[in-house]
Amino acid sequence: MSLSSSIEEFRTMINQLVEKLEEVSNSSRTIPSTEADQLSRKFSSLMESLEEVNTQLGTATELLEEIRDKWG
Repeated sequence: MSLSSSIEEFRTMINQLVEKLEEVSNSSRTIPSTEADQLSRKFSSLMESLEEVNTQLGTATELLEEIRDKWG
């Protein structure tokens, strides 16, 4: 894989992470208006999204390390 394609793949991953975090942020804004009996579901959904982001961030970090190791 060329440096350009590696960087593009990394940037794509970062853009996806940013989009997912924006979704989490938007969803979290609705917490104050969430009915008490729905809070558990809301928190579970937020946690699931954050776990997904965490996994994707790990993958992006690994890719960046590979790029650094290969291309300096």
